[in-house]
Amino acid sequence: MRLRVIRTNGEIELTVTSKIDPMIQGGEIFAFCREDGWVVVGKDPIRKQQVPFKGIGRRWSDNGPR
Repeated sequence: MRLRVIRTNGEIELTVTSKIDPMIQGGEIFAFCREDGWVVVGKDPIRKQQVPFKGIGRRWSDNGPR
């Protein structure tokens, strides 16, 4: 899948989704367009904050040896 991105130099292009994370980390992207609209890097949340699961695991391996 490809996403529209605006690079920090102002160029607009289509980029493969697998390249988005490295481009964000490298400071190459100003914004990119998701299904729900444009995301400005450094301003808008990029991912939902992940909270560690504190419940009991459902798999045998989650609960240690028996």
